[in-house]
Amino acid sequence: MRNMSLGKFIANRRKYMRLTQEELADKINVSKSAIAKWETDAGIPDRDNLQRLAKAIGVSVDDLHRIIDTNNLEDVDFEVNITPEVIAALESYGYKVIRTGSGTDTEESEN
Repeated sequence: MRNMSLGKFIANRRKYMRLTQEELADKINVSKSAIAKWETDAGIPDRDNLQRLAKAIGVSVDDLHRIIDTNNLEDVDFEVNITPEVIAALESYGYKVIRTGSGTDTEESEN
């Protein structure tokens, strides 16, 4: 599992179990396109889907979390560029926008 993306792990495990993407999708009640998205690292399953996926492919949720946690995040751009219009929209929905030196963070305001 070391140095393997979650998507590659899911694909390898699915193939090892001789399942198609559609068969795995049916087992965990998601679309085939969701499986394809996860296998290409275009997204990760939410908590509930992660639990169903782990059970379907015979691994623990902790194993999947370890894979997610060990992925290399150096190539991910965490900078957020939010325009004044977006800030105004967020604030109109009750969010408090906190401006920092390294970017812009948002958090729900406490009402």
